[in-house]
Amino acid sequence: MHDMRTILLLLSLSTLISARAQVEPDPEKAFLEARQSGRQILLVFSGSDWCLPCIRFEKNILTDSAFRNFAGERFVILEADFPQRKKIPAPRRSQYEALAGEFNAEGAFPKIVLLTPDKTLLAVLPYTGQSPSDFIGEVRKSLKP
Repeated sequence: MHDMRTILLLLSLSTLISARAQVEPDPEKAFLEARQSGRQILLVFSGSDWCLPCIRFEKNILTDSAFRNFAGERFVILEADFPQRKKIPAPRRSQYEALAGEFNAEGAFPKIVLLTPDKTLLAVLPYTGQSPSDFIGEVRKSLKP
């Protein structure tokens, strides 16, 4: 009986964890997962080692448990990172540059866009340092027709 409770607890924990959004760095995997799951893409253009608002977005929003729970059911989060010190492999950097050419030609950082799995732009989401709950509210507003 004790073992059955442990198994059920582990199963429920693994389900809870899988419902939380994870940041995917690989565009091909992110778009494939979005197509297969029916979720949208939350694409974050970031400069992870030089852009202070990007670092704040990562720290305050992307790692927040309420945001991750909210996003996990709705989005695949794709981060297109353009660091200055850290090296991104050339093929991945080319993928990020192609996405930037299409959705961030002005080179804004951070820039957060919502896309369909077939890369149709749904919304540009402003990040102004707001709290996770306020950012979730912004996302919710953009989801309404």
